[in-house]
Amino acid sequence: MKRRSLLILLACTALVAAGGGAWWWRAGQAQSRVAALLPALPDLSSAPAALRERVVQADARARSRLGAAKGFAALSRVYHANGFLEEARHCYEGLEQIEPAEPRWPHLLANILAGYGEIEPALELWRKVRELAPDYLPAPLRSGDSLLKVNRPQEAAAAYEAVLKLDAENPYALLGLARLDLAAGRWEQARPRLEQVVSKTNYTLGYDLIVSLYERMGLNQRATDIRGMAKASGAYRDAADPWLDGLIEDCLDPYRLSLAAGTTARNGDPATARRLLERAIEVAPEDVSVRFQYGTLLVELGDLAGAIGPLRLCTELSPDFSDGWAHLSSLQARLGEAVAAERTLAQGLKNCPQSPGLHLQYARTLQQAGRIGEAIAEFQASIRLRPNEPDAYLDLGNLYIRQQRNAEGMAEMRRALEAEPGHPMALSVLAFNAIITGDEAEAQRCLAAVRAQPRVPREQVQKLVSSYREQFGRAPP
Repeated sequence: MKRRSLLILLACTALVAAGGGAWWWRAGQAQSRVAALLPALPDLSSAPAALRERVVQADARARSRLGAAKGFAALSRVYHANGFLEEARHCYEGLEQIEPAEPRWPHLLANILAGYGEIEPALELWRKVRELAPDYLPAPLRSGDSLLKVNRPQEAAAAYEAVLKLDAENPYALLGLARLDLAAGRWEQARPRLEQVVSKTNYTLGYDLIVSLYERMGLNQRATDIRGMAKASGAYRDAADPWLDGLIEDCLDPYRLSLAAGTTARNGDPATARRLLERAIEVAPEDVSVRFQYGTLLVELGDLAGAIGPLRLCTELSPDFSDGWAHLSSLQARLGEAVAAERTLAQGLKNCPQSPGLHLQYARTLQQAGRIGEAIAEFQASIRLRPNEPDAYLDLGNLYIRQQRNAEGMAEMRRALEAEPGHPMALSVLAFNAIITGDEAEAQRCLAAVRAQPRVPREQVQKLVSSYREQFGRAPP
């Protein structure tokens, strides 16, 4: 009986050993296959220490017998997230061979190729993504955008229509179709699409296009109304792409983290922006630009006490960084620390004597304190250092007007208009001055300029028109 039990035990041990051996053999096969596909390590000499360590660890894991495939995937993310695009491309090409049914690899590779201008291979990859993950909308959206860029309108329209079949109000697909309509002169078709886009996105998408369209259609008042109530964001915002956007979690490059934080904050997610900046500070604690961005973000979030430390550190790490001094002083003033704020400005000017912004801020502080002569001198210093911007001219002009020095004040307003033609405040002040001094010809000229400037609030225009009627007994032409 004992002999039989021993034989059974030996047989089971042999089976386990055989199974384990087979598993170990397969793991070795996977390791060899991954190792053959891995790119060489890039030059990491200038990379932050944390990034160097992460790359080396991921590369080592990909070369190990245990978890080679997962290590390979992790390495691809680290490379892509931190701007090593050639290495990431190499990884994705290998991962496609190992996991041909995974749609992430062709999608991420297509984004890299499209960025290089290799549109045809990128489009082929996005076709594969649509087959593997038909509900993942960023693939047809990016296909449509790429096809639009290379002037293949019918194929681009088909890609956008494919998105709308899954999401009937997708603003990016509607915007793409509207662009195709505009290019083909189909204004009546473009209009409802653009109106839906701006309504759905609160003018963060389609602002410039719809204003231009209304002007082409002769709807000038509508175009003017939109300009008066909304401002262009200044940058096109890509549609959300979770597979691509999620790479930021593997980023250890402070510059890229800073850019991503800025975009995230503008898109209404300050909490994520804060987290990204905190990671950037951890990676590069002496990076002044990151510290400054973090401090200004805290101010925007209302954490004024928390912002003091990062902004003060900016002045210590880089005493010649004028914005650090300016924002620290402004924050101290908001916290009611007037003496500290003025002392900070003085220290900033000592370290940055050629900073027009610091001279302007100091002039405003002096004016508020009633030290008018000193304030005028600081305004003039700011103008000498930066004559092509209107702010100091406007402040100095308004100060002269309060001092009953109207001729000097109007001269500064005209200089502000030279620095920035069409500036709404300068136009309004010059128009009002012409009205109250009885210069009807000049008043008419200035009012015409005011009416043509959409940045002047309607209420302000109406007040000027009423003043003109009271002064001259008739409405302006």
